[in-house]
Amino acid sequence: MGTIALPSPAGQNQLLNTSLGGKKGKQITMLLNTRNGPLYYEVDGDGPPLVFVSGWAMSCECWRPAVAMLKRKYRCLIYDSRGVARSQPSSVDASFTIEDHAEDLHTVIETTGVFDATIVGHELGSLVAAASAARHPQDVRSLIVVSPRRGFSEDDVKSLAVFTPASLALRELAAYPLLRNLVARRFRRAPQPYRDRLFNDFADLSPRAAYETAISASSDDAVECLYDTVRRTASPFLIICGEKDKKGAAEGRRLFSLARAGKLATLRDCGFLPMLEYRRQFVKLIEGYASIQQATNRRAIVRS
Repeated sequence: MGTIALPSPAGQNQLLNTSLGGKKGKQITMLLNTRNGPLYYEVDGDGPPLVFVSGWAMSCECWRPAVAMLKRKYRCLIYDSRGVARSQPSSVDASFTIEDHAEDLHTVIETTGVFDATIVGHELGSLVAAASAARHPQDVRSLIVVSPRRGFSEDDVKSLAVFTPASLALRELAAYPLLRNLVARRFRRAPQPYRDRLFNDFADLSPRAAYETAISASSDDAVECLYDTVRRTASPFLIICGEKDKKGAAEGRRLFSLARAGKLATLRDCGFLPMLEYRRQFVKLIEGYASIQQATNRRAIVRS
């Protein structure tokens, strides 16, 4: 397993550091080579660690506007999941279960040294974060859940069965109405230019990664792992949902009912992507939660 430096993509910040031994606060853009394929990640900012886990078929670009604000106070880690965007091609032996993605998250955290972090999981990314917390508790201090889901519906899984070509160009999506509608529902409220970037990343997605991840995320075991994490964790949870995202809001209420302590924030006139649709309000919620966690930790240290 090795790490190589990459030039930053067009339109993004230029690479300022080429190794993890560089000065704190500088952006690190790297490609981690693993036996299952490459894992692209970026670390930026300085302060308490925040790790962002994207939802199904989404690259880490969905976090970029929020991270641009949060990196002033926090050390932010974003990455592309295996089979997505720059974390390709995956090896022929790679699998794409929630547990596989959880191990990738641990690998990236271990490589960067961003331990004891607040993990922010969007949609199925919350399942990945919960699975990683169960396997590697030293990685996670607290969990923020954004637009949570109980996996995919049976109809959505069936629609993914047509997603078998090696790659789909955007113009070909029209040939698959179920798939086209599934994608359109997810990204339609994202502002430009991020909507186009999400569509482009989806078009270049590994079909096997998309299908196998969706199947695994829809299993009872994956969902129960998140529920169990919420039940067992003593520290408060933050759950962020959009009012227009009916499935996410319903699942957010379910998780809130299971938590020992926490906050359920529902953003008005917001859909599936609060970090893009209402970036400033989203960042304010993250900062408020993180500051409370920091104050709680300081009091615990004083008492000990």
